[in-house]
Amino acid sequence: MVLVISGFDPSAGAGIMQDIKSLALLGITGSGVVSCYTVQNAEKVFSINFRKWEEIDRELSVLPKPTIIKIGLISPEFVGLIRRKFPDSVIVWNIILSSSSGYFFESEDVVKENLKYADYVILNNKEAERIGIIEEESDKYIITFGHSNENDKVIAVKFGNEEFTEERIVKNGNSHFHGTGCAFSSLFAGLLYLNYTPKEAVIEAMRIMKKILKLSSEPDAPRQVQSEKLSREWMKYEALEELGNIVDDLREIGKYTVPEVGQNVSYALPWSKNEYEVAKFPGRIRLKEGMPTFVSEPSFKDKSHTARMVLTAKEFEPHIRCVSNVRYVPEYIENAKKAGLVVYKYNRESEPEEISMEDGKSMQWMIKAAVESVGRIPDIIYDEGWYGKEAMIRIFGRNPKDVIHKIMKILRHAQWVNLEKLE
Repeated sequence: MVLVISGFDPSAGAGIMQDIKSLALLGITGSGVVSCYTVQNAEKVFSINFRKWEEIDRELSVLPKPTIIKIGLISPEFVGLIRRKFPDSVIVWNIILSSSSGYFFESEDVVKENLKYADYVILNNKEAERIGIIEEESDKYIITFGHSNENDKVIAVKFGNEEFTEERIVKNGNSHFHGTGCAFSSLFAGLLYLNYTPKEAVIEAMRIMKKILKLSSEPDAPRQVQSEKLSREWMKYEALEELGNIVDDLREIGKYTVPEVGQNVSYALPWSKNEYEVAKFPGRIRLKEGMPTFVSEPSFKDKSHTARMVLTAKEFEPHIRCVSNVRYVPEYIENAKKAGLVVYKYNRESEPEEISMEDGKSMQWMIKAAVESVGRIPDIIYDEGWYGKEAMIRIFGRNPKDVIHKIMKILRHAQWVNLEKLE
C-alpha cells in the first residue's frame, strides 16, 4: 500500500488531492491522512493549520502497514514519529519550506534534524540551498531545478551524482505551476511501489510530468498541475476500442450502407473540441467489388464530415457523441419511422448561399435546423441530395454500438436486405 500524509489544498493543485490523483495515474489506490489544512488557491496561500500528532496517529493506526509512505507538508518533527510507527516502510519526504507566494511553512533547523528519518528527500534547488544540501551527492536527495534559470529550455533533476533533464513547459511566459513538487514526488513514490529502481523512478516521473504539464498549459486552464487530464487517455483508448468492436458489423452490413462518397463512424470524447479529438476511420469505409473495405484502423488522425457533425451535435446534447452516414434509400427512412426513431428531413435548397459555399457550415446549419424543428437531436437526419451533393442518411447515437443498433433497425424490414444478424 502507498500511504500519503500531506496537507489539504482546497484548490486541488497541490497537497493530498494532487498526491492521490497522481498515484491514480499509475493505477495505484493510495490511502491518505491529512497533516494540515490550508486556505489557498492556485496563486496564494492565506493561512495554515497543522493538525496534532494524536489526531494523525489515531487515523494511521486503523490503516494497514504501508510499503511506501509519501510525506508532504507536515510538522517536520512528525517525520521521526512516522518512522518509529512504521520502521520498515520506505519514506519519501517532499520538503516544502515555503510557498511560491512567500508563505512560511517549515523551519530549516527542524527539517535538518529530521532528514535522517526519510529514505528519500525531494525538494527544489532553493530549498536545498537553504537547508545546505545543494552539493550533496547522496542517493537520498532528489533536487529539482525548476526554480533555476527560467530561460533554460529544460528542467534538470539531480539524483545523487547524476543529473537528468526534461523539456521545460511554459504557460503564458511562466514555467511555474502550482503543485509540481507534490505531483512529481507522488509519482516517484508510486513508481517505487511498482518496483522501479530510484533512478528509473526519477526518469519516468519526469517523463510523466512533462505530459501532465503540457495538458495543464492549455489557455483556459488555471496555473496549476492538472494531473487528472492525463487520465483522459483511457477514454481515448476506449473510444478506439469501441469503434474496433463494430468493424465486423460494418463489414457485414456495408454492402447495404456505404454510399458513393464512403461511410464513416465518428465517436467524440466528452471534451472533444476539434476533429483530431474525435475517433474515426481515416480515409472512410469504401466499397471494393461490392464489399466494404477499411482504408485505415480507427484513430484520431485525419478529418471527417461525420466528426464535424458529432462535434456540433454534442453542443446541443453532450451525450450524443457518435454519428455515421449511410446510403440514402427511401425504404430505410420508412423503416426508421416504423421502428419509432425520430427522423428529420433536411432540405438543402433552404441553405443560404454563404452556408453552402463554406466547407463544414452545411452540417452545422443542418443540425441546428433539426434541433429547432424537433426539439432535440434526431436519431436520423436525411436529405435527398442537391447539385453536387449525394443524398444521405445520418444516424446519431450515444456510442458506436447505439448507432449500429439504429442502423440495424432501418435495415431489418428492407426486403432486399439479407443478413442473418437481422433475423
